[in-house]
Amino acid sequence: KKHAISLRAAERQFGVDHFVVAAVWGVESDYGRIAGRYYLPQSLSTLACTAPRRRDYFRSEFMAALKIVARGDLAPEKLQGSWAGAFGHTQFMPSTYLRLAVDGDGDGHSNLVDSIPDALHSTANFLRNAGWQSGATWGYEVRVPDKYNGPSGRSNKKPLAQWTKLGVKRLDGKPLHGPGPAGLILPAGNEGPAFLVFKNYDAIFSYNGATSYALAI
Repeated sequence: KKHAISLRAAERQFGVDHFVVAAVWGVESDYGRIAGRYYLPQSLSTLACTAPRRRDYFRSEFMAALKIVARGDLAPEKLQGSWAGAFGHTQFMPSTYLRLAVDGDGDGHSNLVDSIPDALHSTANFLRNAGWQSGATWGYEVRVPDKYNGPSGRSNKKPLAQWTKLGVKRLDGKPLHGPGPAGLILPAGNEGPAFLVFKNYDAIFSYNGATSYALAI
């Protein structure tokens, strides 16, 4: 309720469900309460020197952090975040910040540290660029036949008619429906809960590539 105006404005501009944007904010930083305590130039330059398999990645993130300061969005002392470089209310990596951070409060800068509207609009912009389909579902829980051993996986998408033939059913008994092909995910194995997921789930997954994360959102 406190940030309803900013959340609704972000939804209108980018077409992303404002409840999803709020959920990302909550999971990433507990609504700004836990944003990280590491100084990014120090942590990223350390990783660039000590993580040989990802040296180029962390070097580029280090340079991106400096570019954020150079273009005037943040003062150097505001570069506080996680040990791996994510920072701000919704925990953008510096390169993501340069690509997708937007000005949500109209002050001419993209400040994901001090401006909640900027952070919420930028998160909606990220999800839109990740393929979010406005007005479409992310997915829903389903029931699979006993001892199911058919196809599964987020990226192994099939037409809904095929899932119906395989005996997959919605928990509420309604016919399977949704915006195109779906993937079947079984996060706890065949005996646990099952979900059919669509492109909006993939957009959330791109924010943090873990099934548990995407389902939490």
